[in-house]
Amino acid sequence: MKGLMACFVLLLAALPAPALAEEWLELTGFQLIDGSGAVARPVQSMLVRDGRIVAIDGQGSRPAAGARWTRIDLAGTWVMPGLIDTHVHVSNFADPRKGERILRAALRGGVTAVRDLAGDTRSLGELERAIAVREWLGPDLVYSALFGGPDVFRNDPTSTMSPGRVPGQAPWGRQIDAGTDLRLAVAQARGTGAKNLKVYADLDARQVRAILREARAQGMQTTAHATVFPARPGDLVKAGVGSLAHAPYLIWEAVDTVPDDYSQRTKAPWDKVPADHPRLLALYRDMAERGVFLDATLYIYKSMKDFAPGRLETAWTDAALAWGAQATRLARAAGVRVTTGTDWFESRDEGGLPNTHAELALLVELAGFTPQQAIVAATRDGAAALGLDDQGSVEVGKLANLIVLDADPLADIHNTTRLRMTIKRGEPVAATGF
Repeated sequence: MKGLMACFVLLLAALPAPALAEEWLELTGFQLIDGSGAVARPVQSMLVRDGRIVAIDGQGSRPAAGARWTRIDLAGTWVMPGLIDTHVHVSNFADPRKGERILRAALRGGVTAVRDLAGDTRSLGELERAIAVREWLGPDLVYSALFGGPDVFRNDPTSTMSPGRVPGQAPWGRQIDAGTDLRLAVAQARGTGAKNLKVYADLDARQVRAILREARAQGMQTTAHATVFPARPGDLVKAGVGSLAHAPYLIWEAVDTVPDDYSQRTKAPWDKVPADHPRLLALYRDMAERGVFLDATLYIYKSMKDFAPGRLETAWTDAALAWGAQATRLARAAGVRVTTGTDWFESRDEGGLPNTHAELALLVELAGFTPQQAIVAATRDGAAALGLDDQGSVEVGKLANLIVLDADPLADIHNTTRLRMTIKRGEPVAATGF
């Protein structure tokens, strides 16, 4: 295997960029997991041109005579869509190049698209531009503006997301109050390049309805924390939110009084209110019927003790994780499409894998997903949540955003870490350093 890998790395180094016009990339001899939930199937040949899949075995078009041609024999490996992380933060750093390093490493680690759920859109826009024009290879990036009430911009980390601006007065981090012109505020948020609007905290049901109505009218995707304090999950779902983030916060649907203080989110009665409470079962059904995605983010609750040792009070996270995993299991059983968001996806170790792989494993180990269901969450459903219609599955016409694995992830979900390479829009990226 070491000899094969050495030959493969040399081959990659010698390859011209396969996404050039009239250049064809052919992948041969692999097992395909296409992201649809179908069983794996053998594929003899997949053709990619200009970054898109144009043929799989007998389906699709073949190159004309004289076309440039690169062929990689994958020798019985497994191919599946690239992973999609629906909850990352890559811009709030003192070092402006850190976001680039995180995204480069994420692509090498198999993540081909991400949704940043609020940061400084000045740096996010530059990251998006650099990736789009191929200055360097990184995941496709969808980023967000954030709306919240006055308390959010006083002591919360959101108060630091707009250096040089008054907290709450930046187009990408907007304080909402009774006097806010929502049509203008949403238009200014869109003007930053943000495609998604995140509804954060310190907002009531009436405010949430107005914000989401205006965001939809202006063509923005929407995401919210599962409880916005005091607006509860059911208020958000009925108001038409696209995705709810953080499964543990769904619990507030079954609590009679929701506090208007966002800091109370860690005081939820996870040991008293079961995840199958009748109000919650009704919520899951409503989410499924209205097409609301659940960005479960189990990983952040498992890992929060390691995030800032000694600086965060984390005694509540074990209960939140266990409850959130059960809620995620029940929501999926009700038909809710779950996605793989981490809220902290960069590895703590230089050259380590993105934590998206750990989120996949938690869906299987704690939330009762099969490996196939977890893969669909991390690919097809993640793409749908981000509005990326041209990726998330492996089929003719879709972008060639793929990962190649040396072991079967349907047999063991941890095998998504057995990366041989990532292919981003038809360009192979060796999975070095893992």
